[in-house]
Amino acid sequence: MDTQVIRSQQAAGFRRLHFSQELEPRYQEFRASVVRDRARLVSAAGLMLFSSFILADLLLLPAELASVTIAIRLWLTLPTITVVWWLSFCQKPANILFEHLYTLAYLIGGLSVVAIIAAARVRDFPLPYEGMLLILMFGYFAMGLPFFAVSIASALIIAAYVAAELATGHPVTPLLVNLFFILTANTIGMVGSWLSEYRHRAHFLDQKLIELLHQSAKEESEQKGRLISVASHDLRQPLNVIALMLDNLSQARLSATHLSLIQRLQRTVGHFRQLLSNVLDVSRLHEGMVCPQNEGFTLTPLIGQLIDLTVDQAAIHRITLEQDTIPANLRVHADPDLLLRVLQNLVFNAIDHSGGRNIRVSANQRGDTVRIEISDDGGGLDDRIKPDVFKPYIRGEHGPDHPAGLGLGLAIVQQLTQMMGGRCGVRSYPTQGSSFWVELAVAPPPDETAATADAAGDVPLRSNPSAVPD
Repeated sequence: MDTQVIRSQQAAGFRRLHFSQELEPRYQEFRASVVRDRARLVSAAGLMLFSSFILADLLLLPAELASVTIAIRLWLTLPTITVVWWLSFCQKPANILFEHLYTLAYLIGGLSVVAIIAAARVRDFPLPYEGMLLILMFGYFAMGLPFFAVSIASALIIAAYVAAELATGHPVTPLLVNLFFILTANTIGMVGSWLSEYRHRAHFLDQKLIELLHQSAKEESEQKGRLISVASHDLRQPLNVIALMLDNLSQARLSATHLSLIQRLQRTVGHFRQLLSNVLDVSRLHEGMVCPQNEGFTLTPLIGQLIDLTVDQAAIHRITLEQDTIPANLRVHADPDLLLRVLQNLVFNAIDHSGGRNIRVSANQRGDTVRIEISDDGGGLDDRIKPDVFKPYIRGEHGPDHPAGLGLGLAIVQQLTQMMGGRCGVRSYPTQGSSFWVELAVAPPPDETAATADAAGDVPLRSNPSAVPD
């Protein structure tokens, strides 16, 4: 079964309450499973209803008639309902067979009402026919039986009622009046049953279509995940080789013209690597491939790693990258790999777009949070983009040595920071530079962390390597 089959059925319609050969068996199994679940509650309600009728018979009917009606209820109606209720909780019979037994139980219940009316007629007791109306409405609306099954069963019950009334000598005129109301109620029940099954079939098609689309989306997501993994390796590998070759050439004794060309190539390769990283990061975020594994760790080593990873790119652009003194015991609760990616994006953003000559990395504790700042001495943010600077595809100014980006770096910063339970922002004034900051929770000292983990019986989580691009 595929989406085309379902869409074709939806377009063709199903006013006759029948699907194509491919869909109908699936729907019947689905409907039967629903009927089985419904039968548990309906059977319990039926047991209480017909048990109350026994009490009513004792109070309202003559003793001779009550003995007959109670016997019919105790030995036929209630045992039938009890068996259905019990079978609804059993694995056997199969759902389709159970649906047939459930319909048969309705027929037996209706015939038992006919038998009670006939017993009252024989004893010349004016027992009303409302029990027929009740059993019809119960079958059509409460039991949720299929339209054709309940219609046929109801027709048999009505035919049995007419035969019983004629056999007991009931006058024709009152019988015709009763039959008019019974047939009217039966017509109403048939219309309601048809509408109910029509809606149920439409719901079945919608549900199956959603399941197929969900499965298709899941498969596409897996394919994208594999593509991202392949791209992460196959696209970065040649860029890394090119960057290494350019770095070696920059150390050689070449003319000023050649060195200038190499530096331009280095800047271009670095820019392309950053674009590729951002695209892959966004893809992984959208596909739900990023799963933060927060833990407490000392911030100083990570800042040192950040400087090592970005200082060469800053030097290519003739920008000085500096680090303020950070308390050696300053600890933060975050995912180390994701936090490193966040800070890298902020540094590269300052390199590419600030227009300044100096970038400074600092960190300090503010109450129960740690604020890490990446500051520059550039021209500041344009007031037009400042409110939306963390939104995707918002791009700032760039010079000839800084090709335009995709506007994804800061959006990634915000998403990753929020995933780690933190927040980010920016302070910027014209001609005074910008300061992008990230705030995360303070981590307790290592001894407190270990004590807490021991008390809880847990092991602190490590970062998931697959959560960060290669």
